[in-house]
Amino acid sequence: MKPIFNEEQQKKASFILENPLSKLSELYSNEIKDLAVVWCYYSGKIEGNTYTYVETEALLKDGITSEKRYEDAKMLKNLYNTFISELEYIHKEQNQEIIDERTFFRVHQSISTGLVSNEESGSLRTRAVRISGTNYIPPKNQQEIKSKLNEILFQQEGYTNPLEKAVYLHCNLARLQPFIDGNKRTARMIESIALMNAGIIPVYSAKDSDILNYRKGLIAFYETEDYSLYADYFLNRQIERIKDIE
Repeated sequence: MKPIFNEEQQKKASFILENPLSKLSELYSNEIKDLAVVWCYYSGKIEGNTYTYVETEALLKDGITSEKRYEDAKMLKNLYNTFISELEYIHKEQNQEIIDERTFFRVHQSISTGLVSNEESGSLRTRAVRISGTNYIPPKNQQEIKSKLNEILFQQEGYTNPLEKAVYLHCNLARLQPFIDGNKRTARMIESIALMNAGIIPVYSAKDSDILNYRKGLIAFYETEDYSLYADYFLNRQIERIKDIE
């Protein structure tokens, strides 16, 4: 497999993998809940969710709903329930989550329940989709989507570095857009599962500048299939978190 990280990025990856502050096992139970809230807020905000961080925390920790769209609250609750479920399975039960077609469809179903039709939740799309902000057009034919999905899931095994595997899965699954909606949310969850499988904390940021860098990196991959911009964003966020704690 062609390496995803360049030489400088490989050094950053090694620093992250060797640093105890990146380890999932070092988190206390209250820190895990905070991580889940930040993850959901970040993932929702990328999709245009209108909940503030304080409102997100009140919703997910205390069940207090703000006077905003039902879909916004539902999106965040779905994200939280899915993330916590995966985190407990991997971290608390000390299991490895196999990232295969069954897991992929199950994660999408959990994320999209109540937001798309029952027929489209956890099922490959049968209609064409467009992505705003880019001229890239995802595959339209369901058989082509299925074939490409199988290829992505098979080729992930070629990456022994869990950080490279996480980036590979996220970028390629998001680019494929296999579902009618919820593709990036599902890709971010799969990326996080790949990290948690390796005992690494999935790091995300609610800063506007970081979300902008996320979008830029992903659109660059859509159009060029070059990982470098997204990989820089991904690795720098991990390193910034470590340095903040230090």
